[in-house]
Amino acid sequence: MVTKIKPLLNIKQLEISYYEASKLKPIIHDVSFQLYPGETVALTGPSGCGKILTSQAIVGLLEMGAEVTSGHIIYNGENILNYEDKDWQKLRREGIALLIQDSLNGLNPIRTVKKQMIETIKQKKKWLKKDIESYLHSLLSQVGFTDPKHILSSYPFELSGGMRQRVLLAMMLSLRPKILIADEPTTALDVINRDKVLSLLKKLQHDFELTILLISHDQSINRFADRVVQMRQGAIVI
Repeated sequence: MVTKIKPLLNIKQLEISYYEASKLKPIIHDVSFQLYPGETVALTGPSGCGKILTSQAIVGLLEMGAEVTSGHIIYNGENILNYEDKDWQKLRREGIALLIQDSLNGLNPIRTVKKQMIETIKQKKKWLKKDIESYLHSLLSQVGFTDPKHILSSYPFELSGGMRQRVLLAMMLSLRPKILIADEPTTALDVINRDKVLSLLKKLQHDFELTILLISHDQSINRFADRVVQMRQGAIVI
């Protein structure tokens, strides 16, 4: 008897609405797709089609005025739409990591990278002081930095957007999430650097046993994905 693999994440008939003139107006309709363990899925479509709102709903971070009005989001067999705030926080800390497009907003500009990374890794377990430095160097090396010491002593505003994005990625990986959602990871990159970022994500997927959801309007990411899910005007078209 063949055992059917269950999806790690199952989006079922998701509807997201905005308040307009004190009434809820649906803007995302009947969105359904699955993520299976170890795969990379590309969620693509033009700007404004609802990709980002869908990803925000998955981690409980919908913007002001928006709310899920129908459907289910099943993670590890549980409908996470029933979560309380503390449950959402635990999910984002241990289960599903969202790598945001504007990476500067994900880091405190007046604290060094080292202080912020230490704060993050201590969420997962207690560390001996003598082990922290080598672990941080290892994390930064795994996301492609050749001079981790310099990065650790830097402030976010001293780093490029791509560097900040990789720092955030290292911080997220330190928490060992099951799913990584990457929001427009190749925006404003040239072809060479775009391919480097996507190749890095594929390597990290293997190294950290990740399941990845790539969100982008850039169709070129499709060749790095196992499957493509396409959205248009708030609905799935493929």
